[in-house]
Amino acid sequence: MRSVITTAGIVVLAAVIQVDRISISPLAAQNRVAGIVSEVRKALGGEDKVAGLKGLSAEGPFRRTMGGRDMEGTSTVTIARPDKMKRVDEMQMGGMVGGPTIERTSVLNGTTAWDDTANRGGMGGGMQIVMRGPGEGPGPGGGPAPTPEQLNEVRVRRMRVQLQRLTAALLAEASTPWVDAGIAESSEGKADILETKEETGRTLRLFIDQATHLPLMVQYQDPKPMVMINGGPGRGPGGPGGPGGPGGPPPTPEQVQQRVAEMQRTPPALGTFAMHLSDYKKVDGIMLPHKIETSLDGEPNEEWTIEKYKVNPQIKADTWEKK
Repeated sequence: MRSVITTAGIVVLAAVIQVDRISISPLAAQNRVAGIVSEVRKALGGEDKVAGLKGLSAEGPFRRTMGGRDMEGTSTVTIARPDKMKRVDEMQMGGMVGGPTIERTSVLNGTTAWDDTANRGGMGGGMQIVMRGPGEGPGPGGGPAPTPEQLNEVRVRRMRVQLQRLTAALLAEASTPWVDAGIAESSEGKADILETKEETGRTLRLFIDQATHLPLMVQYQDPKPMVMINGGPGRGPGGPGGPGGPGGPPPTPEQVQQRVAEMQRTPPALGTFAMHLSDYKKVDGIMLPHKIETSLDGEPNEEWTIEKYKVNPQIKADTWEKK
C-alpha cells in the first residue's frame, strides 16, 4: 500500500485535474481546516517543536531554468522568524566551464529589503548576465522613476511573499487564515487543499498528503523570470550584427544600461509555479523536506537538493546588513 504520494502523483495534483469541493457549513469548514493544520503540526514534530522554531538555515545545490537558459550552483537560505530572510545564490550557466559566476543576494530585514548582484569572471567579449527572477522588477514603464522609498516597498513586499511561501511549505502557516479548498485526487492518493491570499492579491494553495499529513506542494502565481546576456564569445568587433549580438561588437556601458532599463520596463507575464516537497527527514525533531522541485506552467523549472539544515542557528546581527 502506498502511504506517500510521489513526485509523479504531485504533478497530477498540480494540474488539479480532479478537485472535490466539499459542501459543508462555514463552521464545519473552519473545524476541518483547524483539524488539517493540527495534523500537519503533529506530523512535522509536534506543536511545541514547530512553535520553538525561531530560525532556520538551508543549503544545497540547485539547477534552474531562467528565461530558457539553464543555471546551476548553490543556494543558501537563512530565516529568522517572523520577518527576516536572506537568500544567496551562487550560480553559473549550465555547461559553461570557466564561464561567469553570478552571486545574487536578497535580504528582508523587517521593514527594509535590499538586493545585490555580482558578476565574476567571464569568457571574454565583455560578457555580462542580467537576470530578473520570479516576482522581481516593476510593471509596465512610462511613469516617473520610483523613489527609494517606493523601491524599498516593492522589495519588501516581494521578499515577504517569498518568506510566506516558504513558511507555508515548511510549517503550514499563513499570514491570513487558511480556507478549505477541497480535496485533490490522483491515482496515488488524495491531498487536502488549503488556500490563502498573498499580499499580491493572488491565491496561494497548500496541498497536504492525507496519508502522511505532510505538505506536498505549494502552488502560486508569479511573473516569469527573465535573463539578458550582453557580449561574450563570438561578439567581437568587425562582424555583422548589432552591439552585443552574434558577430557584432560588444555593447557600450550606455547600451547595456538601456537594455537593462528596457527589460525592467517590460510587463512581466504571469506563470503558475508549483513547489513540490519530498525526501522528508527529521532534523532536531522536525520533519523537513530535503528536495524542493519547482515547476512553471507544468514544466520543470528548478530542483534544489538541501544537503544541510540548521534549526535555530546562531545568526550574526550583520547578516541582514548590506556589505
